[in-house]
Amino acid sequence: MWVSEFPDRHGKPRLRFRRKGHPTYYFKSPFGTEGFRTEYRQCLDGNTPVGADRIIPGSISDLIARYYRTQDFLNGAPATQMKNRGMLEGFRNEHGEQPAAAMMFEHVDHILAKKAKDHPAAARNLRKVLRRLFEFAVKVRLRSDNPVEHTARIKATGTGHRAWTEQEVAAYQKAHPLGTTARLAMELMLWTGNRVSDAVKMTSADIIGDAFHIQQKKTGKAVVIPIAPDLRVAMDAMPSIDGPALLVTSFGKPFSDKGFSMRMAKWVKAAGLSGISSHGLRKTISNRMALAGVSNQGIKSITGHSADSEVALYTRGVDQKRLANETMSQLVGWAVANLENGLANKGAGGAE
Repeated sequence: MWVSEFPDRHGKPRLRFRRKGHPTYYFKSPFGTEGFRTEYRQCLDGNTPVGADRIIPGSISDLIARYYRTQDFLNGAPATQMKNRGMLEGFRNEHGEQPAAAMMFEHVDHILAKKAKDHPAAARNLRKVLRRLFEFAVKVRLRSDNPVEHTARIKATGTGHRAWTEQEVAAYQKAHPLGTTARLAMELMLWTGNRVSDAVKMTSADIIGDAFHIQQKKTGKAVVIPIAPDLRVAMDAMPSIDGPALLVTSFGKPFSDKGFSMRMAKWVKAAGLSGISSHGLRKTISNRMALAGVSNQGIKSITGHSADSEVALYTRGVDQKRLANETMSQLVGWAVANLENGLANKGAGGAE
């Protein structure tokens, strides 16, 4: 069963239906009753409206249920919808019965500050989705202002998954020779810049000519990624790449996102490395492109990022180093030129 029990904000035990691909539902009838079984069947069939059993008109719950039907929400990729729905359902669990018009700045600020204390990235994402939710509330006249607009932006602490160094890439390659799934996994992640969710679904059917043609799971974007020579060598070294995916388990099945990340962690450890993950290879290729002087637009054509600000999060360390080197070279050149001119002028003055 996809039913779990949790205490609501009043401490009262509640039953919740949660299943991937289905809307979250909160049961009205007690467990084991005929009413419960009817509601459960409706949940399995997908016939139960989100929050229909408990909506108070004008409440946060009402607002969220209505927001799920908007183009703003539905235009997101399936993965984005699932992520945003998870955050909104968590917010609904705590505050669903409150009137949307009663949610003031200080309430939102307290909620975000509490989450940011231990999970700043999650707090940033929650702020984004709440901002859009209450923008919708203003549009449908459930309130006159957006209380999230007045909250301070939450600064990111740390850089997340770090990029692999070139020394770590070389060490991994030495530990995992060509012809192994471990090696192909690293080369595929490194030379495509894909997220794990895309890498595990790539197949030989995605290859048209000398490039991969894929649609990103997170963004829904269609991207074309030329096959780099090193990646081609790694693919050709495999016994076969014509299975259900380029990367398969020892049972010949495609990896799940989580399963691949866990397996990659074991391969990293086997290479005597630590502190790096599969996602870090996405940053490594971004750093390589930045070092090569590739424009942000060029980097986005490979990684699938939409905004320059997203690329900057991946390459800021490289950009700072490159700019510092260029600036110092200019400064040294200026100093040398001025020093030479000063000595020449001094010499000329002394000759007089």
